[in-house]
Amino acid sequence: MNGYERRKEQKKKDIKQAAFTLFQKQGIKEIKIEDLAKHAGVSQVTIYNHFGSKEGLFREVIKEFVADEYEFHRELFQRDLSFREKMTTSILHKTNNVLNIHHEILEEMMLNDEELKLFLADFQSKYAIPLIVDVIKNAQNNGEINPDLSMESIMVYIQLFNNNTLISMITGENGKKLATDIFQMFFYGLSMPSDSK
Repeated sequence: MNGYERRKEQKKKDIKQAAFTLFQKQGIKEIKIEDLAKHAGVSQVTIYNHFGSKEGLFREVIKEFVADEYEFHRELFQRDLSFREKMTTSILHKTNNVLNIHHEILEEMMLNDEELKLFLADFQSKYAIPLIVDVIKNAQNNGEINPDLSMESIMVYIQLFNNNTLISMITGENGKKLATDIFQMFFYGLSMPSDSK
């Protein structure tokens, strides 16, 4: 990559970072290209040249965010931690993201934008699910998860706790107590944890 290409990529990166900050605070609907250009310190033409539209820029921002989240979890799951520590860190990380991201971003990426929905489904099947399957297999081999449980049943169980409605409830009123109870149920079901007896 020559100097021109490096500068071009750096400018795109700077625009995406500035756009993500603005999207986080204000959502998507009310933001105009001129707002994004001003926040990024570039011309509107530059944004159109690099991304085509506000929607194109938004998709690029979300795709980069998803890749960064995957990398965070890949590194987390490689650390020398218990399955419980890994899952707790993951859930708290996602909860923190929901606290800091405007609700319109989640709605757009999960419900409204068909291109992003397809991207997320593809990314999940190719990268996210294989990653969590490896973590579960290791936990079963280490005796942290019942080895008699099928992978399918474990994945269904995890998905019950891995949804944005639940996470938005954790970030609301009485969220701390709710989060504590959900962690308890995730790891012990409705029974008493053995270490509390």
